[in-house]
Amino acid sequence: METIITEIAEKFIRKIIETVSGGGTMHQIEETALREAKEFAAEMVGAYAEKVDGALVSDKSARRETGHVVERRGDERRVQSLIGEISYRRTYFKKASGGYEYLADTVLGVDKGDHVSCGLSLALVNAAKDMSYGKASAHITGGRVSRQTVMWKIRGSYCRNPAPGPLRRVPELHIDADEAHITMCGGKKSEVPLISVYEGIEQRGKRHFCKNVFHISEYGKKPDDLWEQALREVESRYELTGTNIYLHGDGGAWVQKGLEWFPGSIFVLDKYHKNKAIKSMTAGLTQSDRRLFDKEIREALDREEIDFFDQLKMSLESQLPERAENISENARYLKNFVSGISICTKDPSANNGGCTEPHVSHVLSARLSSRPMAWSKRTLLQLAPMLAGGEVCKAPAPTVSSLPVPLRNAATSARKAFRRGTGGLPAPRTIGTLPLSGKVTGTQKILKAFA
Repeated sequence: METIITEIAEKFIRKIIETVSGGGTMHQIEETALREAKEFAAEMVGAYAEKVDGALVSDKSARRETGHVVERRGDERRVQSLIGEISYRRTYFKKASGGYEYLADTVLGVDKGDHVSCGLSLALVNAAKDMSYGKASAHITGGRVSRQTVMWKIRGSYCRNPAPGPLRRVPELHIDADEAHITMCGGKKSEVPLISVYEGIEQRGKRHFCKNVFHISEYGKKPDDLWEQALREVESRYELTGTNIYLHGDGGAWVQKGLEWFPGSIFVLDKYHKNKAIKSMTAGLTQSDRRLFDKEIREALDREEIDFFDQLKMSLESQLPERAENISENARYLKNFVSGISICTKDPSANNGGCTEPHVSHVLSARLSSRPMAWSKRTLLQLAPMLAGGEVCKAPAPTVSSLPVPLRNAATSARKAFRRGTGGLPAPRTIGTLPLSGKVTGTQKILKAFA
């Protein structure tokens, strides 16, 4: 084994020397050197795995104590990882308690039947939050794993919310609630809700940002369960005594549920939906008339002058009889939430939020519905919390601590022996030197200056 390790190391050093001294641009050298480094690391990991397997086979007394008998030797295992494909051979053991096990896989934390390492799985899942499965595979592995594999890695992952710091007091909190409209497999339409919590809008230069924003998204949860989760997340970050809470949204039934879970909160009709309804009422008028009615409608709503608003609605219906039903429907929507409109005039702080559409667009829609695609419920259950900013985790694989003590000791001995085997590796100067004599090239002139 020590000879194999030395051969792998010597081969790597020679290749690196050949790459650096062989001419070429920085880009070419960088690309080749990185590939060689990954191949070297993959070979060393494979050698270590075989060293561990050999130690477990050799320690017959430990296996006799735990009841593991050699069933078959030399079974090959290939695992795709961040450093490339790792290949090694290991032994299949029969257990006295029944069943079989590759003890080397257990020591290495390689799950049964899993051909993608944990580190690569997490990298693929994180990449798939921003791009398609195929692009995630191409970006991380150069296409070595299939799109189906990326999808299964998402389904096998889960989200963990970052640990909050100490409770803070803030004068106001803004909660935006909206949903992304998506297409399910089979063509059925569905919605993925998003709740965004922040401390108001701050300006940096010419741009505006939501201060200390965090998001919550869960697919398939009942509104009460989703708002309970939102309240739990908020209370883990803020001391709410004396804090004014503003709930921004389109007024949908599930959005209104938030008022029950945050007592004393104030509903604010999202400006996007307010403007959309007003424009729909005045559509069809000349530009000058449209500007006039738009101004009058806004002032009537800001002052809660419902009688005047009704007169404006009837005037529009008489001028545009073909659009009377649409005008009446949008007028009814605005009247239902007139207090959520006028609050922006009465309380200037209510204007310091209301980014529901941008949040949905940037957090959910950019991945879920910006291009023609269909989703399964099983994938959305895992993907929605990831898009909302949850920390991606993978189910823990078997570890060496799950082994019986005698076999655990054998694995530890193998690690120490592997380190001893690498202690006498040759230095680069004993393997070869950079070719700085003979025919002088431009690259050699540069290298000679540093020799």
